[in-house]
Amino acid sequence: MKCPADTHDKNEGGCPEQELTEEQFFEQFAALEDGVAVLQLHMRGMSENVKLFGSLARNMRRSICPATLSPR
Repeated sequence: MKCPADTHDKNEGGCPEQELTEEQFFEQFAALEDGVAVLQLHMRGMSENVKLFGSLARNMRRSICPATLSPR
């Protein structure tokens, strides 16, 4: 999938550059940090769910098809 990029010259109607104040920059940075913290919590929860699901699947497989002991 291609994503078009705006490569126009400023004089030809390209996107104007925006200047951020120091306060705006720190507000946006804080918002990004908060977002990353929430993402980390979700990822940790998903990791725990994967471990639980793997354990459940393993127990179900063992109960349905118990492994026979090899002669070795």
